[in-house]
Amino acid sequence: MPSTHALDAPAAAGAAFRRTWPQRLLIGANVLLAVGLFFGASRLDSFEEAVGSIIRIDVPAGVLADLDVPIGADGTDRGGGSVVDPGSDSSDDDRPSPPRNILLIGTDSAVGLDDDDPAGHRDRTPGVALADAIMLLRLDPHLGTASLVSLPRDLYVMIHRQGVPVREEKLASALLVGGMELGAPTLVETVTRNFGVPIHDFVVIDFFGFEAVVDEIGGVGVWFPHPARDVGSGLYVSEAGCAELDGRASLAFVRSRKLELFVDGRWQRVGVWNDLERNQRQQDFLTLALERVVDTGARSIIVRDDLIEAAARSVVLDDRLTLRTLLSLGNSFAGFDPTDLGRHVLPVYDDTVGSASVLRLRSDARRVFDVFRGITLRPEDVPVVVVDGRGPVDESVPAHSQLVLKGFPVEAVPAAPVAVTAVRAHRDQFAAAVLVAQMVTPTPRFTFVDDQGFGDRVELTLGEDFASFLLVPRALHEVDALARAALPARVVEGAESSAPAPGFKVAEWAADALPVRSAVRMPTELRGTVDGRRPDGSSCS
Repeated sequence: MPSTHALDAPAAAGAAFRRTWPQRLLIGANVLLAVGLFFGASRLDSFEEAVGSIIRIDVPAGVLADLDVPIGADGTDRGGGSVVDPGSDSSDDDRPSPPRNILLIGTDSAVGLDDDDPAGHRDRTPGVALADAIMLLRLDPHLGTASLVSLPRDLYVMIHRQGVPVREEKLASALLVGGMELGAPTLVETVTRNFGVPIHDFVVIDFFGFEAVVDEIGGVGVWFPHPARDVGSGLYVSEAGCAELDGRASLAFVRSRKLELFVDGRWQRVGVWNDLERNQRQQDFLTLALERVVDTGARSIIVRDDLIEAAARSVVLDDRLTLRTLLSLGNSFAGFDPTDLGRHVLPVYDDTVGSASVLRLRSDARRVFDVFRGITLRPEDVPVVVVDGRGPVDESVPAHSQLVLKGFPVEAVPAAPVAVTAVRAHRDQFAAAVLVAQMVTPTPRFTFVDDQGFGDRVELTLGEDFASFLLVPRALHEVDALARAALPARVVEGAESSAPAPGFKVAEWAADALPVRSAVRMPTELRGTVDGRRPDGSSCS
């Protein structure tokens, strides 16, 4: 007779190997994680392949500016030199990201357009292009800030090509002067040499590419207060309210120079029909387009890599804008609020050269370009509290009076002696802290706080190591980089690590090339301007 223990052996073995519910859940979770990683990796590979297929322009040496090497908190150079190749894939995860100026170039090339597309009806061959829209975008990943200005195409400037001044022309003509291979680099060089602004990268898109991207996102909703038209660009909207514009209609809207609305039974002009008004409308439209792609999940590669692939087929980049850079920028601005973007308008005036109408810059344009040079403040804009912690000193004139002579509003406060000179400010007052520190030797240590109660003041503590206030401010990039190293990390909700890993959350990469709306509206003197939003400021999406 078989042993009872022998009969029970299989059952006992089964019981011994039977998994508990927690074990089963853990195994299931691991399986799902493995599938998710595989799926994410495949989508990231698709994204990398799409970005790798982008047409790139070889840029001659010296045209694009180099990014400054960040400096460590101890004041040491981490890169072993003064500049770093912005296209390099080598990285230090702890290294602050320097600001980057990107020139956004929209050309009027008609290559690829349908024969009946109004945008293709020009007096030039399809392959010959002018710069139809030129925007300068400054991205500061470490601070999470962005600024934008449109450069009117009719600005009359000296065109520079490969270091040589060629001739004075409208800015838009730089692409023609540069030719097929050096068009964009010539425009970059012209902007840099005329306006003193370094350009680190550029993005080029033509009419066909613009239409393709708009169609890929399903069109853009634009609100019109009345029926609208532009006979020249081919725009026609038959009814007031929200209109879903496809790629062709969107192009007609942003190209519109003579927009009219049907009011009180007749067509009436909108605004003053100038280049500045059209630039504003282009920025407004691109804001609406960005909101549309964000609404459809374009902040995530996993959700909308189809849009990324469409954009990759439609743009041309410089040869230094790498995949790692795109991912890093996307991660830094994943939580960026479009209303936080600083938008600037160049002050210009009309002029005539021969029979041509042109635009020239006013003298106060310097303050606008200062923003893109990293100079956002003047001494009179920065209140400083000077805390004198030097201990007993013998001086006939208080040290802080040197700051007063430089234009800073100063409040002096005595304090117990401290060893080290330091600057403290709210992180939103980063530029103000840097400006103050440029005046001090040795360079102060930086502390940035998140307490809103700190206000807009900068607190400068003079320690026992304080030497003097400088007659000539220290170089901006040196102090700026040192201050960045002291900034606490920004926590962006929904953003992942900067490493390009599966499931990595970024803003849709082409958003780098899509300017967004600022909190400050344009002046109301452009009566009847159409910005594409309802009267309450909401969009049609």
